[in-house]
Amino acid sequence: RERGPARVAALLTHWVHHSLQRTTPASGTAPSAVTVLENKSGDCNEFVTLFVALARSAGLPARTVSGLLYLRGKFYYHTWVEIYLNDWVALDPTFDQYPADAAHLRIAVGGLARQVELIPRIGRLKLEVL
Repeated sequence: RERGPARVAALLTHWVHHSLQRTTPASGTAPSAVTVLENKSGDCNEFVTLFVALARSAGLPARTVSGLLYLRGKFYYHTWVEIYLNDWVALDPTFDQYPADAAHLRIAVGGLARQVELIPRIGRLKLEVL
């Protein structure tokens, strides 16, 4: 029933976060939204896949982004979502963040095919938190 794009995005963020259990996925293949919905579990890729599918079905422009997440003093590979609300806004259904906090450093935009751009950078990035 909700019509406001920002409110829809917030509701979807919370729903996906609370509907899925965080686990390590069993396969190395790209998840489908239907499979994620059936299994109700996965890592950040599954959370994002389901969110993007639901957001687009509700008419919200949404895209997958990936990069680094600064957590407990270290950087980790992570995937989250951006939705378009007069500009691209980051959100993270894995951690129930709408909007996502500044600990998210975007490197690539797009699905798994674009995420491989991170591979040559692993171990080569030098980051300092100020």
